[in-house]
Amino acid sequence: MNIWYFNHYAGGPGIGKFARAYNLGQAWMRMGIETTVFVARFHHLLDSDTPLPETKIVDGLKYIGLNARPYKGNGTKRLLNMLDFCMSLLKTTPEKYQLSKPDVVIVSSPHPFAVFPAFRLARRYGAKLVFEVRDIWPLSITEITGTSSFHPFVLLAGLAERFAYTRSDLVASLPGGAEPHMRKKGLARGKFIHAPNGVVANNPLEASVPESEVGRAAADKIREWRRQGRVIIIHPGAQGIPNALDRLLDACAQLNTRGLKDRYGVLLPGSGGTTAHLIAQARELDLDNIAFFSLVPKTEALWLTGQCDIGYAGARNHEALYQYGISFNKIMDFMEAGLPVVLPLAAAGDPVTASGCGIVTGSDDPVWIAAALERLIGMRADERHAMGARGRSFVRQHYDYETIAANYLEAIRNAR
Repeated sequence: MNIWYFNHYAGGPGIGKFARAYNLGQAWMRMGIETTVFVARFHHLLDSDTPLPETKIVDGLKYIGLNARPYKGNGTKRLLNMLDFCMSLLKTTPEKYQLSKPDVVIVSSPHPFAVFPAFRLARRYGAKLVFEVRDIWPLSITEITGTSSFHPFVLLAGLAERFAYTRSDLVASLPGGAEPHMRKKGLARGKFIHAPNGVVANNPLEASVPESEVGRAAADKIREWRRQGRVIIIHPGAQGIPNALDRLLDACAQLNTRGLKDRYGVLLPGSGGTTAHLIAQARELDLDNIAFFSLVPKTEALWLTGQCDIGYAGARNHEALYQYGISFNKIMDFMEAGLPVVLPLAAAGDPVTASGCGIVTGSDDPVWIAAALERLIGMRADERHAMGARGRSFVRQHYDYETIAANYLEAIRNAR
């Protein structure tokens, strides 16, 4: 079997921070499945601002960089970048990249528009089409950003969603409870597989002591706080509207008024559309126990996470969206690192509740977040370690990429 896996924002070592494509590809190759990952040569989640080369081999896994223009922010150029990726996908041929023709074409969201050229490509080569849903569009757009359901972009995303559910041979969903929603949009019975994000328990991406200037500065801050006896909370990665870190800062302001200011510190290595606002908010609230750092490489972020005491998985509590489940990479990383987790929402089947490895507040209200953090800060270190150990054991048993990839492959083989 030969799998072509199209993921606009694919990452991996030396590529970008989200390593799902890399982990699945490595697992499939160990099963004897030829796998190629196709990624936009430029996207905002890459490790470098330099566009990717057309071909790159990462630990034996081939990446093909498809032409897509650079952009910043969420304006017109980002939409054109999506269009570029779709057009490049449509023009992909085995001869162009010296590949065997595909038996399976997987096209991964979050944006669903690549399903149109992927459908054409799959039919051209007689391949099965798999649509992989990371975020449920357009529901994610309308819920998280408040965009009108009648906005042209939302309507187009809805059209792509229905097309994907009705034309794909299989739909693989990261949120585990999404099938009822998909069935209402045209998905046939028996064409759904839950394929969440996970961890690589037997051959993990190794955490590395920070070598970048930013990583070293963040590590120094951890050491400083550790000498002061503080409990260290971390939220690595994106700092955008969906992450709702303003609620975390409001919660910290409440903790500080209760005399806990010198008991804890919050490490925020990352960046996003709300970073400038968050820095200003922290200054206004006099939160000098909050430390902001720009993005660091994934391996360094894993090391920093492993040096902390509590993982915070920021999000707004969008009930209409999270009723179908969640699949946050952060939660997987926290659980693998053995950190207790604070999750400020209610979501179907969340692994934090299932494993007992943290506190799910059921609300993004800063009062609830503060209460959860205060409880964990007040615990003995061995109690937090025991909670985190439950998460590590659970995630390795139920969310190992080797098992996820094997189940995914079986569903592909059985798809008709």
